[in-house]
Amino acid sequence: MSIKISYQYRLPICLLLACCLRYGQPAQAQDASFAQPYAAPLFLNPAYSGMEDVMRTGATYQYRWGRLNEPYTLYAAYADYYLDAFRSGVGVCAVADRQGGGALTKTSLGASYAYNLRIAERTFLRFGIQALIDVTSINAAKLIFPDMLGAYGSVAPADNAYASQQRRDFDMAVGSVFSHRIFYLGAALHNLMKAPGGEVADQIITTPRKLTLHGGCNISIPLYDRRYAYYRSSASALTLSPNVIYGLQGTSQTLALGGYVGMRNFSGGFFYKTSVSANTAFYSVCAAYASDWFSLTYSFDFGKVSNAMRYSPDVHEVSLWFKVKQRPKSSYFQNQGNSRRKVQNMPCINYL
Repeated sequence: MSIKISYQYRLPICLLLACCLRYGQPAQAQDASFAQPYAAPLFLNPAYSGMEDVMRTGATYQYRWGRLNEPYTLYAAYADYYLDAFRSGVGVCAVADRQGGGALTKTSLGASYAYNLRIAERTFLRFGIQALIDVTSINAAKLIFPDMLGAYGSVAPADNAYASQQRRDFDMAVGSVFSHRIFYLGAALHNLMKAPGGEVADQIITTPRKLTLHGGCNISIPLYDRRYAYYRSSASALTLSPNVIYGLQGTSQTLALGGYVGMRNFSGGFFYKTSVSANTAFYSVCAAYASDWFSLTYSFDFGKVSNAMRYSPDVHEVSLWFKVKQRPKSSYFQNQGNSRRKVQNMPCINYL
């Protein structure tokens, strides 16, 4: 059964990639994507670097298309730090993904900087910039070309396989986030240098620029305590956080509509995700636990992808954050009534 599943999905994909590299025009690659983009804020928008006046570290692991013998895997890690004296944040990040059992791998190492401008007491505008080194590797031995196919779907070694290649490129990204009381809006533009992702047989895999627009709000609903007959503090309130995320990269358009709900140390979320250009759609759910210094989130994407592909992407994603508290030196970014001193608003999943 495993062989049938492998050749049902993996073989056409490898064949398509091989034909594009051998006969087609330059191919367009897509950036790695996260099931919960806010779980990796530095990858979503460089303006989120140093978002809180504490030091944060985080990591994300993603496993998708589990029905394949060689599924897609993604690893990411980041750390950022708030510089109170400069009203700025700095961060470093790393992300690596592996596709087709190692046929295509991409690793990015980046550093980012963000400046926070306070327009009013609870109104902020942040600007961020990010510099990255992208390393793209193509292992041609993992590709399957038409002349390698035998009877009953067997694959024979290629007589003239292309040599594996590796390419390093410099890239940049910029972003901005506006926050007013409970609302937040952001925009980010990645791949400003249009760095090629790799080259095989004189065909270049290019990575088009990616535009991301995101926004939402945090609505706090105080809970009524019958025992003491008054509304409880905001720390025990129910938080609703509707969100929308739109992405455009090349001809690919994606839209995620949904939100989060949280109370005390627990939160959960639900999103409807669709690819406008490819006419695909599925769903995403997540659950999170957070304390003052630790946070853990699990996310799962499921549902029919399209009428032509009646199976689920089966995306499993786990994200982990740690926060190292610092002694505040000033109240520049402090929001009244918020003892946790948020520099920038984000969904409740990120900072219960």
